[in-house]
Amino acid sequence: MSYMKTGHANCWVMHEFKFKTKTSHLHFIDWLNFEEEFRKDFLLLDAEAAAVNILKTSTYFQGKYSVDNYLDVFKDLIEDLGYIDPKTIVIKFH
Repeated sequence: MSYMKTGHANCWVMHEFKFKTKTSHLHFIDWLNFEEEFRKDFLLLDAEAAAVNILKTSTYFQGKYSVDNYLDVFKDLIEDLGYIDPKTIVIKFH
């Protein structure tokens, strides 16, 4: 949690620390419980549907993003969709 210093992540950590101050413990008791709480607060309920919606639009292009940034996002979308066929992946790449 020490790396979560900005934006929504920092707010989440501050809420956890306030909870700890009041109750003497965090919402999670072990790593698996932490993962569950983290996923609940930070991941989309339906990452696959969100990825499909992003890749199906004609506006998903590199644009002003760096190549590294664009590739990172693209790889995440492909993984969320579970695409493994190279031809499908190439077709989705703009």
